[in-house]
Amino acid sequence: MIDIVSNISGYFDRDFENIIYKDLRTNGLSDEEVEKILSDKYRDLPIMEENIFKLNNYKLGSIGFTSRELENLKIDFCEEKLLSNDYNGENPTNQIVYLKVLFDKESKKILGCQIANERNIEARLKAVKAIMEKGGDLKDLMKYKVNPTDNEWNPDILNLLALTALGKDKEVSTDVEAKDIETLSKNKEFLLDVREEYEYQAGHVKGAINLPLREILSQKDSLPKDRDIYVYCRTAHRSADAVNFLKSLGFDKVHNIEGGFIDISFNEYHKDKGNLENSIVTNYNFD
Repeated sequence: MIDIVSNISGYFDRDFENIIYKDLRTNGLSDEEVEKILSDKYRDLPIMEENIFKLNNYKLGSIGFTSRELENLKIDFCEEKLLSNDYNGENPTNQIVYLKVLFDKESKKILGCQIANERNIEARLKAVKAIMEKGGDLKDLMKYKVNPTDNEWNPDILNLLALTALGKDKEVSTDVEAKDIETLSKNKEFLLDVREEYEYQAGHVKGAINLPLREILSQKDSLPKDRDIYVYCRTAHRSADAVNFLKSLGFDKVHNIEGGFIDISFNEYHKDKGNLENSIVTNYNFD
């Protein structure tokens, strides 16, 4: 059931380590055992090969460099990640897929990719490999047909991720990462949860105000224009819409929290060691 190497964290960035941690801890390993597995981050510099690992509830894949390796090599790079339901491929699962692409800041050439999902990893890594071998960039990834057996081309989440990254390049992003949520919470910043009330009740960041996306227009006067507002939802899609909508209403200090509550949950679970007593969240949600 588990196909794992002792230096698995050498193939992935910190956010993917959080996924590995959650999978192994909830399937019987102790915190000490998991941290020992994650402690070795060394590997030889990567060659162009697909690396796939099978855990209990996830498959993880990587190709090319990690952000840690690019930083050590002093390469100026950017990263873009996406959490989305997996609705493409030969066996759509509608389960959450966690996807990240690393690319050169100037040329936009693809430097690496990491993915976590139940399935549909192989085809996506092969697509990235084909582009990297030709020195391809984000535009190539945006147009690449990941599932060539489709009768009609249906954009894959890889295509959508590349499109998002290209769109962000045209503007200065004010997004914040899920790992920063603890600092925001402790500083009592204004946190806005735009999920539905039942989602909020199932688990949320302590102190966050719940205002579903569909109610923002009618309740806009309850929001402060003189404070920074940090917005999150399940996977950062609705929150991105909320940020853009609020900006159109004259709110200048609004920020989207990348990865949403799912990313926050993975990060906090690893940090809390699964103990909610001192956590900044009331409960976790991983799907």
